[in-house]
Amino acid sequence: MTPRIPLLCMLSIVATGWALPAQTPALQADYDKHVKPYFAVHCFKCHGEKKPKGDFRLDNLPLDFSLAKNATHWTDVMDRLNAGTMPPENEKRPDAKLTAAVVEWIAKQFAETEAVRLAKRAKVTHYRLSREEYAFTIRDLLGVNFDPAGPTGLADDDAWHGFERIGSVLSLAPSHVEKYFAAAETILGEAFPDPLPPKTKPAPKIAGRKLAMDIRGGGLDKETLIAQGVAEKIREPLWPSHMVRGAGPGRIFVPGDYRCRIQVSGLKPTGGLAPHLKFYVPELDRVLIEQDVVAPEDAPIVLEFQAHLPAGAFSFFLMNSAPGPSVLPRSGRSDARRPFFSLKDPTSRAPWQLKLTDEAGAPLWPFLIVDWVEWDGPLENDGIKSARAKYLPQESGNLAQARAALTRFAERAFRRPLQSAETDRLMKLVEKEIASGEKFDAAVKTGLLAIMCSKDFLYLVEGSTEKTQTTITPWELAARLSYFLWSSLPDETLIESARDDSLSRPDVLKAQVKRMLADPKAQRFAESFPKQWLQLRHVGMFPPDKKLYPDYDAYLEKSMVNESTAFFREVLDKNLSLREFLDSDWTMLNARLALHYGIANVEADRFQRVALRPEDHRGGLLTHASVLSLTSDGQRHRPVHRGKWILESIFGKPPPPPPANVDAIEPTPSDKPKATLRMKLDAHKSNVNCAACHRKIDPLGLAFDNYDAIGRWRTIEMVTDGAGDNPKIDASGELADGRKFADSVQFRKLLVADIDEFGAAFTEKLATYALRRTMTIDDRVHLAAVAKQSKAADYRLGALIEALVLSELFQRR
Repeated sequence: MTPRIPLLCMLSIVATGWALPAQTPALQADYDKHVKPYFAVHCFKCHGEKKPKGDFRLDNLPLDFSLAKNATHWTDVMDRLNAGTMPPENEKRPDAKLTAAVVEWIAKQFAETEAVRLAKRAKVTHYRLSREEYAFTIRDLLGVNFDPAGPTGLADDDAWHGFERIGSVLSLAPSHVEKYFAAAETILGEAFPDPLPPKTKPAPKIAGRKLAMDIRGGGLDKETLIAQGVAEKIREPLWPSHMVRGAGPGRIFVPGDYRCRIQVSGLKPTGGLAPHLKFYVPELDRVLIEQDVVAPEDAPIVLEFQAHLPAGAFSFFLMNSAPGPSVLPRSGRSDARRPFFSLKDPTSRAPWQLKLTDEAGAPLWPFLIVDWVEWDGPLENDGIKSARAKYLPQESGNLAQARAALTRFAERAFRRPLQSAETDRLMKLVEKEIASGEKFDAAVKTGLLAIMCSKDFLYLVEGSTEKTQTTITPWELAARLSYFLWSSLPDETLIESARDDSLSRPDVLKAQVKRMLADPKAQRFAESFPKQWLQLRHVGMFPPDKKLYPDYDAYLEKSMVNESTAFFREVLDKNLSLREFLDSDWTMLNARLALHYGIANVEADRFQRVALRPEDHRGGLLTHASVLSLTSDGQRHRPVHRGKWILESIFGKPPPPPPANVDAIEPTPSDKPKATLRMKLDAHKSNVNCAACHRKIDPLGLAFDNYDAIGRWRTIEMVTDGAGDNPKIDASGELADGRKFADSVQFRKLLVADIDEFGAAFTEKLATYALRRTMTIDDRVHLAAVAKQSKAADYRLGALIEALVLSELFQRR
């Protein structure tokens, strides 16, 4: 294998810098003398004119390194030479010194043309807010909890390798503009209704309690039960997979936030699943709350949550989504008109209940008992109250107040000071509306609507048409920082530090990072970044086969993802090292996931830190069921997909696409012994087109062969084709550099030994998320500097975030 050129040596070459033109006859002559002979011997055979592999030709690759497209191709060439993956191992290996000289030549061209590439960039760069960022921005700006994923919300965001905030990917079609306009009208209608509610009178309240008798609906003689004084004692039993439909809070005239409370008991069978309550609103097509419930029949708990409801009439479904036997009428449930009071009351035990409990009334299946559902609202919204005070004129017809209010709103929405000409245009719009007969408040709202539909609100705008900037302004820095850590616009503290130009000072910027990470809004970063970095939104893309995995359900899937995000949050909150992502002696579990893993003594439905034992076979992100399931296909584990995921997400080195027309894995003949998937994959290694990549990919995935398609531990692989016993699993392997491992435990130790490589890859992922763009060859020196600074702090996550924000990379255009 070709020895690697030390990264710092290569970077020093890049950093030195020359000032020659991008492409000259002298450069062509230099290439022909020092580089082309090397390519002719070792590269043109596979990447020349005749049938170039991967549709990539090296023999005619332009030498103009100043063009971004060419630079991308040359970067790929340099990386593969430096890593020793080109030429492939089955070809004649070149002399290491010759390879180093070629890499040095390419690096020199990048350094000479860096200034030209930067100069060719547009003066102004626009990064559209993602759907998630739009919702958070609206919440922090106006106090309105807008749901961008609802039926009348915004279109899905396109992603690049899991990242949903890349500026070049987030386009804006005409249909999107219509959705933004409709969303802005809805949001402003809730924040500033017409007419505004009187200040002296509270908004009409929705308050009331629906008893189990009311939820249950028809079939009961309510008048008799009320007369007997037992109406409030009636309870609604929810057996597994059963639901009831109840009336919602009544017709809502004022959209806003409403509180819902549910009194419920949950009976869990010994060693079985807990009953799982779901509260679904069909008019919104949304589950407002779902939770495992474990509470004795005589000691119910009250679940409380808040939901944002638009105007209209709503109903709800209460359901117990835990699996269990059918108790429909034909299966034994007798009298639907018979009121239910208690499982412990022999006189109220119906025949169908005998299926659910033993003779003593202990549950045999997960069982819910609902007492009542209570609504309250609309709740007082301080954000909306504040917005009305700041962004609406206090006196009707006062144009000076209107101008001041629009200026305040636009400056906050645009995340920068407003020019007088911009305010003039807004006021002309307001005055035109008034002249056409609109009421004063409605005319001002038109100005607000124009601001919310402006590119300066929908996009993060960096740069100026008047000049080419090399660094971002304090206002742009404040916005870049707030959308990095909060997925929203800057708060007043950040705005003040941008206004007085103190934010550019390292001590102030460092203090702001510390403050922002301690703020509850940092939970947005802790949720969003790991989902995008690890591509967790793909979990459940291939639903597991119900026959093969009957215990898999939607809540388990949700818990899988939440383990990974809770794990990231714990590392962030405790400022732990990146090593924890690769290998740890703890994880974050709730009761549902602990049962899935076979880990005892975790009873609560909330996620909590749990110490791991060797026999738990867990540790680090790579043993999370989320990662293991997203790299499977719903029927079986996929070692190649797992290896590819590790290369891309952990090492930042996605493999090339597979060659075309590769034969699928053949099933084992019925008269042959059963074979593991590992044995079948060995066939790929005999294919010359596949062998080179699979030697690097397969061992990474095979290390986790002890985990099935939904992340459960096993020692035997269940095989449906072939004859004989199911084969034992072999999770051993050998890395491309010759290091061997016996199982996933040893493999994770090898990953920790390569912490510098992971640290560099993680730094690039973090920078991609923060800067909303892909990293280029011109960023490598800065990325290496951030990674080096992070290493000095033992790769602690908080220190890495701070180093990135304080870096030149974060503060330049």
